[in-house]
Amino acid sequence: MNKNELCESPRVHKHAPVTEAQAVKQLLQLGLSLRRTNKISDDEIASALRNQIEEEMLSGGGKLLIRVLHQLGAYSSAYAFFSKELLLDEQMQLIYAEILIRSGDAEQASSFIKDCLDKQAPRNGQASEDVDYRGQMGQLSDLCQLLSQNGIEEDRDQIPLYRLAELIRLAGKLGHPGLALKLAASDTDLQCLLVDALYQEGWTDEAQQLLSLLPDPLSLGSQHLHLQAAFISAELLHDEGRYMEARRIFDALIRRAPEMARARFGAASCCLHETMDNLFRRMELYHPADEEQRKINKYLDTIQQSLHILERSNWHTAWGPAQQRNLGIRGTKRMS
Repeated sequence: MNKNELCESPRVHKHAPVTEAQAVKQLLQLGLSLRRTNKISDDEIASALRNQIEEEMLSGGGKLLIRVLHQLGAYSSAYAFFSKELLLDEQMQLIYAEILIRSGDAEQASSFIKDCLDKQAPRNGQASEDVDYRGQMGQLSDLCQLLSQNGIEEDRDQIPLYRLAELIRLAGKLGHPGLALKLAASDTDLQCLLVDALYQEGWTDEAQQLLSLLPDPLSLGSQHLHLQAAFISAELLHDEGRYMEARRIFDALIRRAPEMARARFGAASCCLHETMDNLFRRMELYHPADEEQRKINKYLDTIQQSLHILERSNWHTAWGPAQQRNLGIRGTKRMS
């Protein structure tokens, strides 16, 4: 079977039919397991997923495979499985356009988007799905236009603030933080928004680099974007083991926004980690007697259990499979 025709013909299920959402979840788990345990390439993961789809006789296999590879961040592998038939589907068109933009081919993406919108069949009324599709394609088209230009300063001044915010988030999401930084320019509010956009996509080093150039976000105001930038700053310090510094920011957030439960959990995590570090230092310095050692070990067990409870609250930012690939990748040149 040609890979572009993968599972496109209807088949009889060997097992009880599964929903599309269930199939995506199962395939995604398989892909993640293969990546973690076998350390294999994206193309090898794609081949394994394709074999699983054929074995399970899942309908719409080509779309399933592309969706899962896209969620895994295996963009080049996903690109190889597109066909003319699959690109008749609007969801596939959006994914295809995103992959082209991620790869740096803004001109081809722009031409593809224009062709899709020109060929879109007219519908009776304006269904919400239609509006959403055209809106997303329009944003991608605007991003392509900006990526194709050498200088954007003049165009930036003509873009409304809300559109700038949308484009900054989109540029960060699709791997173009340099453009996002140019769009944010010297506007500290937009720079705070960019910190969040980069951080949510797993570009933690770039987010930290930008934070280091900004004043204390809480000194800029109490809007959500200021609170979020401050939270990210505290979370980065927490993950570096700088618990006292992180706790100061979490405590400031609690005073500024008492309803911010994540900040309370973050502050609690810092306190527990500080206590644990102090106990370990005490053991190293004083070599306590057996009885005291047992007490310390009991305290440490209690702290570990408390930390596990805090983790279940999901206070810490969680990244998806694609975003996890970006974590800790040094990319200062990407911000230029």
